Amino acid sequence: MKQSALIPILVLTAGGAFGLGWIVKPGATGENGNLVGGSKSTSSSSRLARPAGSGNSKSNSADRVEDFLANYTSGGTISPEDMTAAIEQMRKENDPILRRKLFTELLENLTPENAKAAYLTLQSGRRGWGRGGGDDELRLMAHAWGRLDGPGAIKALTEMRAEREGDGRGRGREGDRGGSDLVSVLSGWASADGRAAADYVSGIEDEREQRMLAFGVVRGMMVNGVDEAMSYVASLPKSEDGDRAQSWYMSTIASEMLEEGLDSAKAWVGTINDPDLRAGALSRVAESAVREDLEGAVEWVTQFAGEEAGRRAVNRVADEWAEDDPQAVLTWADSLPDAAKAEAYGEAFEEWTRQDATAAGEYLTSMEASPARDSAVEEFATTLSREEPATAIKWAETISNAEMRTDALTQVARSWYYRDRESATQWLETSGLPEESVQAVTAERRGFDPRGGGRRPGGGGGPRGR
Repeated sequence: MKQSALIPILVLTAGGAFGLGWIVKPGATGENGNLVGGSKSTSSSSRLARPAGSGNSKSNSADRVEDFLANYTSGGTISPEDMTAAIEQMRKENDPILRRKLFTELLENLTPENAKAAYLTLQSGRRGWGRGGGDDELRLMAHAWGRLDGPGAIKALTEMRAEREGDGRGRGREGDRGGSDLVSVLSGWASADGRAAADYVSGIEDEREQRMLAFGVVRGMMVNGVDEAMSYVASLPKSEDGDRAQSWYMSTIASEMLEEGLDSAKAWVGTINDPDLRAGALSRVAESAVREDLEGAVEWVTQFAGEEAGRRAVNRVADEWAEDDPQAVLTWADSLPDAAKAEAYGEAFEEWTRQDATAAGEYLTSMEASPARDSAVEEFATTLSREEPATAIKWAETISNAEMRTDALTQVARSWYYRDRESATQWLETSGLPEESVQAVTAERRGFDPRGGGRRPGGGGGPRGR
């Protein structure tokens, strides 16, 4: 099962602007801590109607950037009013390369005084990933603002967010925008002062908000290397979702380590002693390894199969491998310790059921009761429920583990209720499911259900996904 959303908004905020090659690099600061550029000029009495037509030479492009800045700079800085005008002018530029150069210069001329004006102007005219890439620029602007003045940026964005919610604009995309940009601000702040950014996040009472913004802190710390980010992740308190939040953050760090090459990433995983941290890193590197070298990935992950931290990695390898050969995954699984074997069996049967449910069912009839069979039946039943929910219910009832059985029956019944409410309701009346499970089955579906889809690594009941 592909990795479902740990915290949906986390995935939402990890867009293209969160690469580590930030336009504005740490250390480019002036005496007052302000980001500075290299081509400042005094103000001009006129304003460019728009930058001149695009040219082919580097010198011409440089001249145009210098002329652009000269029209909006006074005394070495850009006022809030002129920053607004400059960004509005930049947004009219059709040449994407020149537009990015102009934007970079404006970021380097950002100050605590003009940052809010810059942000608001970009926000009011963003056009997504089309001609201007407005969302990308807005994230970068929020990041640069956070690095320049973290507390001020947080205060301003929090107030703007409250205003949107107060006048009814805090739902849907606009509402998400505020949270997304707070993450970007935190990433910028953490790249300049990780301790201060982390302290701010630790004081947030809402756990979901805290996890979301902690992601920004992790991303920001990574700009200066992974050690600080890993220490921060290790310091985070456990929450209701167990170690899933930590695993997600470590997966993010692992993605950065993979930029240095698969072998380097594997060696790095070997240096992680904390099992909670190792689990997320190991699963992410395993996912990349199996796509690059299946045989090598299987051999590498097998050595961790006896560890609790290695079970997610087994899950990732089995998931990818099963798409091509689920029965080969079963053969491999039979050589693994029981817990890891159950992980692999579940992934193999999910895919095998999609490919040939009849053959998968026949195989299950020959299996004796075991954690591996429970995992296999759970995936078989939940996958089969999309086409044959009544049959899937009968299979789910054969799961030995009581908690897993209840969880599987709830998922299958929910699918059945969606397709045939009358028949599912009749079954529910005599099912013996706990009241909370019945309510979960009959609850109205409202968009994304973070509990649905996917088998939780480690088996057992409870919220799913990874």
